[in-house]
Amino acid sequence: MKQFVFISIIIISFNGTGYSQNDSLNKNKDTLIIKGVKEVEINSSIKKKKSGRAALFSAILPGAGQVYNGKYWKVPIVYSALGSAAFFFQYNNKLYKKFLTGYQQRIDTTLKETIFSEDIGTDVLLQYKNSTRRNRDLSAVIILAVYGLNIIDAVVDAELSDFDVSDDLSLKISPEIIPLYGKMKKNTLGLTFCFNFK
Repeated sequence: MKQFVFISIIIISFNGTGYSQNDSLNKNKDTLIIKGVKEVEINSSIKKKKSGRAALFSAILPGAGQVYNGKYWKVPIVYSALGSAAFFFQYNNKLYKKFLTGYQQRIDTTLKETIFSEDIGTDVLLQYKNSTRRNRDLSAVIILAVYGLNIIDAVVDAELSDFDVSDDLSLKISPEIIPLYGKMKKNTLGLTFCFNFK
């Protein structure tokens, strides 16, 4: 009995009665025709941006791809991230060179004076040297990651530039009684899908 009910539901849902759009009617304009709903004009004035061009612009000058896509508000974010990572790279590189010089002077027994006092041990200088080098290298990786994300963001924005994100996109699903024509002059149950674009 359960199989019969399941098969009946499948047959009712997919009964072969469908409505489709005729291509010959829509050669010059973008429209969406749904049975029982008035013809809706789709806004085709939005031009799709070229993702390759956006990627090239962002690769040459970070933020240029975002400007090409019209997302001007993202440019300060790109430059803030790049500037912060560059600042930390320079800061850690300066400290690394200082601790490296101090460590080299400490292990060189011929020198009598070093840039660090004797209160700071050699192992502490070695630890500081290694940590600042690690932080410098991490800052370099972050610069490369932000640069790569800048290009990826420009490409994704360009690919989705013609995607409709208006507030009035809706889908309404409702049951409907559909008349069948031909030998069987009966009605059948079905579902109506109504997409609203404005």
